[in-house]
Amino acid sequence: MHRSMSRTARSTKEDNVSSDESSLTPAADTGGGESPGLTADDRKNLAALEAKLQMVRDMTHSVASRLSTAFYLYGPGGCGKSYAVLEELHRLKTPYRLYNSRMTGRGLFNALEAYPDGIHLLEDMEQLVHDAGARGVLRSALWGQTGTNVRLPQERLVTWTTYRTEHQFVFTGGIIMTANRPLPAVPELDAVKTRIGYMHLAVGDDELIALMRKVSLGGFRVNGVAASPAECREVCDHLVEQARGLHRQMDMRTLINAFKDYLQWRECQSGCHWRDMVATRLKERPIGVEEVRTFQQRASQKQEELEVAREVAHIPNRHERFRVWKEKTGKSEPTLYRRLEELGL
Repeated sequence: MHRSMSRTARSTKEDNVSSDESSLTPAADTGGGESPGLTADDRKNLAALEAKLQMVRDMTHSVASRLSTAFYLYGPGGCGKSYAVLEELHRLKTPYRLYNSRMTGRGLFNALEAYPDGIHLLEDMEQLVHDAGARGVLRSALWGQTGTNVRLPQERLVTWTTYRTEHQFVFTGGIIMTANRPLPAVPELDAVKTRIGYMHLAVGDDELIALMRKVSLGGFRVNGVAASPAECREVCDHLVEQARGLHRQMDMRTLINAFKDYLQWRECQSGCHWRDMVATRLKERPIGVEEVRTFQQRASQKQEELEVAREVAHIPNRHERFRVWKEKTGKSEPTLYRRLEELGL
């Protein structure tokens, strides 16, 4: 049977919610720096995106409450599919089984048989629906009762017959599938589509940019190291500008990776500038515009920054303290406070 993980939903968003969208941990602004807010167009685009994501949550809720037998959601990577599904499951405190990567038809049968009353979340398994055995299992597990007096949970008999043995069980759970592609146009899956919730999450660039800006307003934290909202907005604006110039589709995963690139550079743990690291991600080839430094040079630079931070710590006026820091290091005010924190000052 395909390897699975059992997860009990929690009400917070700090769970390890799969696919990459889970890294959005808000971080406090640790030391000044103004971050631009959202424009009227941003709010309008966020409202349009929220309406789409609410439909995802409602479809997820329908499966979790057993009103529907399944929900198939597809769309481009990094648009918030898995995040919205998992957010709703956590809000409802609904336990679920998560499967990803690869699964066969018999693996699907075994998984459903092992937890016949549970919610099964299948992520990025487009290959599964090309398995003839899996199609049969899905049709059996997802048919629903007809008529005007439906009783919940709906019971569906699922069988798997071989030459010598017949396996069967009654399935009362639900299945949620997220993918980047629609279901193939074959009669068996056309029949499945009529029995389940089926949705294409199409998110425009303007909607994603608005979401990226909103996420930036909350800052970012990884492994205890924080980037302020102002720093995140700087990274976000640069990423948007670069992506537009390349006619590259926006996605949340690239934004999160760009935040990490920035922090790696800010903490003197990379020889290349964060802008070059972001450009490399977008163009998928090495890009070197800014000055490249060795790790020894970067380590020496951090020591110099710590010394400057120690020197300016006694300056009582915040603006004057930042002016001197900026003049000597070229770094932002949040970085100054980060260095002071490292010094215990």
